[in-house]
Amino acid sequence: MIEVYQLMKRHLDGAKSGDAMLDQIKIFSTCIGHGVGTIDFSEKVLEINEAEYEEILQHGGEYLKFKLGNLSKYFEIEVFPEHAHKLLPEMIECPLKEIFVNLKEGYLVLRKDFA
Repeated sequence: MIEVYQLMKRHLDGAKSGDAMLDQIKIFSTCIGHGVGTIDFSEKVLEINEAEYEEILQHGGEYLKFKLGNLSKYFEIEVFPEHAHKLLPEMIECPLKEIFVNLKEGYLVLRKDFA
């Protein structure tokens, strides 16, 4: 099963620097650690079975296969708005595409669940 988490709560909203990229890095670095447990401040927004995920990969373009295909190697990948923007033209219609369309800030984490 593939689980998709989205940043839903920002604990640094009051400490914005004015530099959007720096703020994204601060939020990301304080909210998540690779493979260390639950994703704080994020909420599960979608579950995708492995067969559906493979179909997304098989029908995708080169960038999609690289970016989303790395899930089988790292078991967790991050998708920021700039990634989603590049992935959208290469994606088949699916619930994950709808989530990418609406990703304007923050990030998503795709995590392979072995349970």
